Amino acid sequence: MLPYFPFGQQFNDKMGTRPLLESDRLIDVDEHYSGQIGLKRTLLTELPAYYFQTQSGYETAHWEVLALVLENLVRFAPDSFTLHQNGANWVWQNHLLNEETVFTFGDSESLPINPLDWVGRQVQEDLLLLAGNDAQLVSGQLCFANDWSLDEKLGLPFSQIHAPIVSIVEPMMRAAQMLMERLPIGRPIWRLNWSVKVSDQLDMTSRHTATIHQLLTNRLPFLPPDTIGNQLYIRVERQTLTRLPRSGAILFSIHTYQNLLANEASDPERAARMAQVFSTTPPALLAYKSMTHFMPELLAYLTRQSEIN
Repeated sequence: MLPYFPFGQQFNDKMGTRPLLESDRLIDVDEHYSGQIGLKRTLLTELPAYYFQTQSGYETAHWEVLALVLENLVRFAPDSFTLHQNGANWVWQNHLLNEETVFTFGDSESLPINPLDWVGRQVQEDLLLLAGNDAQLVSGQLCFANDWSLDEKLGLPFSQIHAPIVSIVEPMMRAAQMLMERLPIGRPIWRLNWSVKVSDQLDMTSRHTATIHQLLTNRLPFLPPDTIGNQLYIRVERQTLTRLPRSGAILFSIHTYQNLLANEASDPERAARMAQVFSTTPPALLAYKSMTHFMPELLAYLTRQSEIN
């Protein structure tokens, strides 16, 4: 089952942000860690300039992210990661990958690649950096995006990153802009986002959009209620926002979780909640999420699953 389940009693057009407590992980490490890190590193080797990009002038923020991420990993998974600090001399040990890295904190020459790019290869999350009063996207390692890419969005303010915006979520986007402008240091937040996909491919960046859409078109005639549960996937993003103390930039992290619809719908309560949310989601948003054409079959399936004792 998905560790985070973002479906309530009906569709909610609010952001749904919650405080990230001191006891909450910023970075999650689960059973998919090795496979997803391997996939990330493969993508970054094949197309490094597509999956990692940065504007100049944000080195301080990059190092802040590195420190924040490594210290969080050690705190919550001490058996898997070790960090020894002797002034600026740091030794990082990733026991899950059997790797050790020795570097000088603040000295980019002591790492083989950019600090943000390097630390992104230690975690399953996509790591993005927003800066300025308009929360401009200034840096990022983005491997598992859902229908967007750094090529399209780097340098844009937050208000334009999500353009074109479905009218139903315009108030949520305005609230998000205001939230980031006012996000204080030491009070990170998190939220969940959901979608339903015809593939469990993690890398759904824009270069794969046409292929994914064609796959959906080809599958549509073969998505009846009897089999749709084994052909669709629930995709959930756990998103966090953290104001960095020195640079003032914001770390935006995204951890993507996926599960076969049939697995989630095997729980009648989860099936009922998904049906309630999907049936009350505005049509324009369903179209934006490419869910319109299979919605009748999906609701029929979920309703049937919710009635199983």
